[in-house]
Amino acid sequence: MSFRVYADLGNMTLHWGIFRDGQWLAFSRISSSEPLSDRCAASLNCMLKETGESLDSYSGGLLCSSSPRLTGEFLEGLKERLSIVLPEVSPEILAGVPTLYHNREQIGPDRLVNAAAVRAHYECPATVADLGSCITVDLVDADGVLVGGAIAPGLPTMKAGLIAQTPHLQSALDEIAPPTDLASRGRSTVECISLGLYTSLIATTRDLCQNLAADLDQVRILLTGGDAAWVRSATGFGDVLDEILTLKGLQSIDPDD
Repeated sequence: MSFRVYADLGNMTLHWGIFRDGQWLAFSRISSSEPLSDRCAASLNCMLKETGESLDSYSGGLLCSSSPRLTGEFLEGLKERLSIVLPEVSPEILAGVPTLYHNREQIGPDRLVNAAAVRAHYECPATVADLGSCITVDLVDADGVLVGGAIAPGLPTMKAGLIAQTPHLQSALDEIAPPTDLASRGRSTVECISLGLYTSLIATTRDLCQNLAADLDQVRILLTGGDAAWVRSATGFGDVLDEILTLKGLQSIDPDD
């Protein structure tokens, strides 16, 4: 019995999974830093072992990449090390996801794929907040149209900006962790930076979601991405935490599944 692979490749992480007969069998989230080809081969082999599947049963899937600089390395690594070809989601496939964007070629494929997942699995209207290297928030209206959204720096990008502009804070940034009490007062550089960064993550996510849907009633808020689980657990913000939303979207628009 054949299985399919769906992959979400970002600037910081690769999140992918194995899907067969209407069910997700396994997931893996790994760093997309170099050497990506070695890491992705090991990751897929671990998922195959977990599910008892064989590469002989691979029947295709889809890749959504928001990192053009990593796409070639990832696909070439799969081909060279595992002898499989994973198609990249194309503009033709994404054409079925309606948007009011002025130029749909400017919108990231991951945002259209997330909108497809909302259309397939949730009631609309809804806002989708994807918390990765960037915070992308998009509004999908009652008709399932991606109306528009906003992009802001995510937690990794905020950290990188601090390092670039204030390199003397590098050692403190290396030690930061999510604060256990958001109402506390920082009493060290590490504590102050941690409170500042994580509070900014929360505030940006909350404000963008609320502002984009300010003129609508009963808008569902969906959280996804690498930092979504922490925001949800720390604040209770959002209606749904769906950490595989992008993968669900890929499966829902896969023309060969």
